[in-house]
Amino acid sequence: MTRRFAHVLAVGYALTALVLMHMAFVSWRAGSWPYAVFLAGASLLLMTATVHHSWQSSELRYALAQLEEATRPPAIPAAVADEIALGWQELAETCCLTAWESRGATHDRTTCTRKDQTT
Repeated sequence: MTRRFAHVLAVGYALTALVLMHMAFVSWRAGSWPYAVFLAGASLLLMTATVHHSWQSSELRYALAQLEEATRPPAIPAAVADEIALGWQELAETCCLTAWESRGATHDRTTCTRKDQTT
């Protein structure tokens, strides 16, 4: 059900309830008590349906907002983001992958060809 159709349905409920209440008033003025009571009851039932429809729509919007918030990835704190950026910068500045993996321990800059060797 689309949102527009849901609003049209709620307005239809409310207008029908108003028409039924008018018909109940006219029946009461004409002296037809059973019809007046029946139509007033039907009008109150439709007004209750309108209120329930409005409440249900707001609950649905709230649930959709909660679902959207739950599916969003958590925000990275600034300190963690800075650490990640520094790590990427350090990787970009290294001579080769072997130098980065060993933090320079198994690396000789004099013989490095700045390329990783596949063995």
